[in-house]
Amino acid sequence: MAFYVCDFCIRSGGKLTALFIGEEEMKKNIVGSVCGFFLLAIPVFSLAASGLYGSVNAGVSMATDSDVSWVEDGSSGTETWEYDSGYIVSGAVGYMIEKYRVEGEVIYQANDVDTVDSVSISPISIDTNALSFLVNGYLDFDTGGIMTPYITAGIGASRVEADIMGLLKFDDTVLGYQLGVGVGFAMSETVSLDFRYRYLGAAETEFNYNFEGSSGRSEVDIASHNITAGLTMAF
Repeated sequence: MAFYVCDFCIRSGGKLTALFIGEEEMKKNIVGSVCGFFLLAIPVFSLAASGLYGSVNAGVSMATDSDVSWVEDGSSGTETWEYDSGYIVSGAVGYMIEKYRVEGEVIYQANDVDTVDSVSISPISIDTNALSFLVNGYLDFDTGGIMTPYITAGIGASRVEADIMGLLKFDDTVLGYQLGVGVGFAMSETVSLDFRYRYLGAAETEFNYNFEGSSGRSEVDIASHNITAGLTMAF
């Protein structure tokens, strides 16, 4: 019996091997077909989607140096504020039609002043933040795959605040705007992962104050470079 089994294996080995290889090839073809279907289906679904969507983003805010001019009790001067890296968070709701998108967005960013005229201000603290309400437009570029690059621009209003040691607090509401580029990666029919860079700016901010009998006015340029990651979901 042992001789018979071995003999059968020797004589039929080629056929068994060919059959085994054929089954493996079939499995690979099936798996490949399924993967290919989903890879093709995801961009088709996402690119064809039209309607409402929402997005959330968070990341690093790198404020540019601010040129500050001030007038106080007849004296005047200029100085430069340099900032530490801060953070930015945002949320938006919009409407997409093929490659075009329009949305309303709320953005909050915060940065602390590190030095004034390259001199550390420690232990004094100057905290700044901006709350912006923007209307943005997007143009998406169809690559035929799961990746969708885009460009964006927006305009609206920014409420800028500065807090010096909790003793002096300033605020002003001015014109705000943004310019950016990014890329989205389709994760499903309705969800995409988003990475973007954008420049956020505001018109010259004017702070008026009165403190211990002294009154003054400061004009501050506010802008920042921002890198964020987030999710976009179609409804």
